[in-house]
Amino acid sequence: MQNYPPWPHRLVFNFAYGRWWTFLAIFATTYFIFYLAGTASSSREEATQLFFCFIFAYLIPASHYVSAQTVIAFDNLKPTLNLTDAQQLAIRNSLTGLSMKSQGRRLVAGFLAGCGHDYILLTAEFEFLEAIGLLDPINMTIMLMTILLWCLFTAVISLLLDNVWRFARLAKNDVRIDLLNSPAVRGFSRVAVYSTLVLMGALAGFPLLVLQGDANYIAVLPGLFAVIVPMVLIFLVPLLPIRKRLQQCKLQELDLIQNRINELTLGQIKLVENSETLSQLQPLLDYRREILQVPEWPFDSPVIFRLLFYLFIPPMTWVGAAIIERLVDTVNF
Repeated sequence: MQNYPPWPHRLVFNFAYGRWWTFLAIFATTYFIFYLAGTASSSREEATQLFFCFIFAYLIPASHYVSAQTVIAFDNLKPTLNLTDAQQLAIRNSLTGLSMKSQGRRLVAGFLAGCGHDYILLTAEFEFLEAIGLLDPINMTIMLMTILLWCLFTAVISLLLDNVWRFARLAKNDVRIDLLNSPAVRGFSRVAVYSTLVLMGALAGFPLLVLQGDANYIAVLPGLFAVIVPMVLIFLVPLLPIRKRLQQCKLQELDLIQNRINELTLGQIKLVENSETLSQLQPLLDYRREILQVPEWPFDSPVIFRLLFYLFIPPMTWVGAAIIERLVDTVNF
């Protein structure tokens, strides 16, 4: 079955700095659509429009970048995999593409989720038909953008989940563990961190929806839930199996070393006087020290620093939103 790039990734320009140009083009296009719909009647509507402009412009090129980084991580893992060339090629192709049938199902799921969210918003204060009659062009556009955003969330998050589950299966069944070459399996942490960061960046846009004191949290909470829960899974799913494998291999190797040490020292009364035994023990003790220092999590320093840095972005944007809201409430212009 032939795989095709997900529909959001087909929107990314395929030339130098294409992702940055895609960000600008999508932001401008979304803003122009809202401009055609008319002038916002409240600051909350203006913030909502800005949220949609940002989230569409950010999530499409960012997920495209993470997809490319996932392929690079897989290529780096190839020498450690017990897979044939054909199996590796099939997995590699599946990291950036889906069948048309699968994409269609996800598009329908996103459409239904968006319609459900719109229905909840419309019936929060009025009857459904009454609420439909009260919609102006701006709010109708927001309703349509909500459906499109759920379609985007479904496409992006489902692809990220598919990929981390593939890496989890590789970690569980197919990767060879070399304790003296632990950097060889750092691709698992890179996939987990990059995939998590793309959703963490999306969370930075949600404070725009709560800038005003009369913010409708029904508009915010479903989206937050749809991002945060998969984000936690995406981080843990590829890391837990590889950590378990590293732990098991480490314990097995330490047991073998200890058994060899026990064999050499069995029955030895004055070990310090036995230079031959000591000469055999020293390499084992050095090797045991090396194995004990092998990390059980496949992280490297740049990945950890990047994760810690991005962890502060969503909280800081929420703090910034609270400060701006307080200033707007207290300062008279």
